[in-house]
Amino acid sequence: MKLKVGTLIEEEVIRLAKRRAAEEGRSLSDMIQDALVQYLSTGALSPKEREMGYHLFCERPLTLKPDEFRQILEEDAWDQ
Repeated sequence: MKLKVGTLIEEEVIRLAKRRAAEEGRSLSDMIQDALVQYLSTGALSPKEREMGYHLFCERPLTLKPDEFRQILEEDAWDQ
């Protein structure tokens, strides 16, 4: 059974989410549900791991060697 939930989300985040949902041909509700299921799964990162990832990738410019960058681009995210 589905329940209706009211929440506040930044306008820009909703705009991007609606665009992505439309590109994927699915509803915003389904996309949000899938994101929550993934977040709540056992493989989800802990708050400490998320903070470490933020510090590593977002606080300063990311420098990768060309072969590391190529490997990331070639990685199939759907296989994970």
